Amino acid sequence: MKEPKPLELQGLIHFMGRLRAVSARGMRAALADAPKCRFGMLERLQYAIRVYGSDGAVYVSELARAAGKPMPAVSRGLRLLEQDGMVERRTDPQDRRKTLVRITPAGQHALQECEQALNAYFARVMGRIEPAQLAQMMALGDVLLSALEAETAASAAAKEECLDGKDF
Repeated sequence: MKEPKPLELQGLIHFMGRLRAVSARGMRAALADAPKCRFGMLERLQYAIRVYGSDGAVYVSELARAAGKPMPAVSRGLRLLEQDGMVERRTDPQDRRKTLVRITPAGQHALQECEQALNAYFARVMGRIEPAQLAQMMALGDVLLSALEAETAASAAAKEECLDGKDF
């Protein structure tokens, strides 16, 4: 009986790169007819408002912390969204040192149209996969994601031990 060929790291990395590139091209094409909204930035802002904000807004400093980005980079992105009429920034009336950001009605509308375009694209993609294969892919995707998360957590813990002056 023939031994199964071990998974090659290079093949896995190549597959993941192709998956990312092809899906990004498809998503750009799906958004071609949708309103210009800088979807990635606006979607991340909406998530931050939902998780870290209150009353439909979030502090710019909280957005930067949640995104793991420096304040100047977040401010540049917000400035682009603001120029497009997708967000508005206001000084917090309770603490004038802080700035709140919220998505405008135009931004909400654009975000919804972009989400609909992406949902339609991915529905067409999934429609090309047999239901049994799709179920298997989803199950195996969860297995891979769990393994990646576990290894990442273990690596982070090992590095922290190392930084604490402990050897392996």
